[in-house]
Amino acid sequence: MNSKTIWVNGRFLTRKITGVERVAGEILSSLSHDYLDDQGRYDHNGHQLHFKLAIENDSSFPVPSFAKGWEIKTVGRRKGHIWEQLDLANLPPEDWVLSLCNTGPLLRANQVIFFHDAQVYAIPQNFDWKFKWWYKALLNIAGRRSKKILTNSEFSKSELIKYTGISPEKFETVLLGCEHIQKFKPQAPIDVLSKLNGKPYVLAVSSASPNKNFASVLKALELLGTDAPHCVIVGQQYSKVFKESKLNSDRVVEMGYVSDETLAGLYENAMCLVFPSFYEGFGLPPLEAMLLGCPVITSNCSSLPEVCGSAALYCDPNDPSTIANSISFLVKNPEQVSVMREASKVHAKQFTWRKSATHLLKILEKSVKI
Repeated sequence: MNSKTIWVNGRFLTRKITGVERVAGEILSSLSHDYLDDQGRYDHNGHQLHFKLAIENDSSFPVPSFAKGWEIKTVGRRKGHIWEQLDLANLPPEDWVLSLCNTGPLLRANQVIFFHDAQVYAIPQNFDWKFKWWYKALLNIAGRRSKKILTNSEFSKSELIKYTGISPEKFETVLLGCEHIQKFKPQAPIDVLSKLNGKPYVLAVSSASPNKNFASVLKALELLGTDAPHCVIVGQQYSKVFKESKLNSDRVVEMGYVSDETLAGLYENAMCLVFPSFYEGFGLPPLEAMLLGCPVITSNCSSLPEVCGSAALYCDPNDPSTIANSISFLVKNPEQVSVMREASKVHAKQFTWRKSATHLLKILEKSVKI
């Protein structure tokens, strides 16, 4: 039997779970559960892909569920970027490396690498020069050397092609899933809901990145004045932004970072999620919200119309009045909130990690030529 080894770049397992780490974990979990045997092998027509996990020296974390039964190898003696560029790159040249979180060995040819967006080119002001230099090097060198570049939307694909000049034939779009949010038992924060006294609220997810455009949510609520619904904010806390805001603080609840269970509970109970990001490669939060029946108001740019389709309301992220108008529409038309809840669920159910894993496996079969 013709067998090819694919080493999964396990560096992401040592980091806190954010967007790209979640994507890697969910795709690999679905791949392992739906297609691989208990040793990480995929057999097809007398050929085999054998998935193994490569980790850094002294990595201390529980064996991920997707890799139970796999060969797990501590590669080299280094950590971080140096490990990735020297130790991981030094695996047998006939083997393949699968890197799912934006970084991988610069000079390795037998590699499939996932780049999630082109933000360093499109919004360079959000990054320091060292990060921009390194990420552009990864895109241009690792991207050109690798056999395939994966990305998460047609928008991201077009952006990466535009800014790097890499041949379109090298790219494959692997849409993401969102059903992971259903793993978490929703826990509505009773203290917060009690404070709101049953009144409808909009949910906003803040971030340290100015790209998320959190300030425009507050400006939109200011424009609505006494007609503004309450707002629950999760994520990064912005004391400076609030000090500069004229919004009545009694109408806003800041929760900081919350558990996945609490976030699921907030999605389920919100009148809508407001997500006016300036730039997204994909945009998981709107889909998570939709799957749990939460209507979404989001930006009319980047990947968001592609991902959210006709199930969302759209705003101009540069114009808070358009956000205010969409919120006002839902406040004044509660029947539309009910309609959007059902349409959102139907739309989001199209995006599954099984589909992501299936597409990835087909790309690997073709690239590795088993």
